[in-house]
Amino acid sequence: MELLKMREEFDEQERERLIEVNRKQAELRRTRQSAASRPKRDEFEAEDDDDKNAGPATFSPPRHLYGPKLAVYYANRAATLLHLGRYGEAIDDCDVSLMLNPTYVKALLRRCTAYERTENTEDALKDAKKAVELEPGNSVARKNVTRLQKLEDERLEKLKEETMGKLKDLGNSILGNFGLSLDNFNAVQDPNTGGYSISFNQNPQKK
Repeated sequence: MELLKMREEFDEQERERLIEVNRKQAELRRTRQSAASRPKRDEFEAEDDDDKNAGPATFSPPRHLYGPKLAVYYANRAATLLHLGRYGEAIDDCDVSLMLNPTYVKALLRRCTAYERTENTEDALKDAKKAVELEPGNSVARKNVTRLQKLEDERLEKLKEETMGKLKDLGNSILGNFGLSLDNFNAVQDPNTGGYSISFNQNPQKK
């Protein structure tokens, strides 16, 4: 689809622009650090002005005379693709629909469904929340937020456990060189802040 191609080209140009901006900023920092005498403040400000908008830009499609009607068409086609199990294509159609009409809640909810069926609960939850933001009284969107938030919390908790397990294995492999293990360290979580305090135990009890 033409709009998707235009967005891909725009995103590619943005990536190249940001790489160039980062290169210039790194070069400028090196120049500042190595300069024997600091140039006038206004010279740096003039250079920085060029990069005030250095953040990534968002693609805005050209306005179309029949944009709202086309948005409905693509969202309806996405619904058909969902029934056929062609979730990737459904997401593409919803993307186009939302480019044509960013506040079209039906397209958000259909893309939410497609994301969930591809196990992308993170983006599904974002779409559900956006739908509630646009239509606070939409019961379907609100139920989706509640259900998806639980799924996303479970996913993040599982990911955290897997990550901690890998970090523990890595930590033990390194500490083993010094005759230690993570059993020598006690971590206590603060229930108020969620942070941890670490203490050292020279002779940990074997479990």
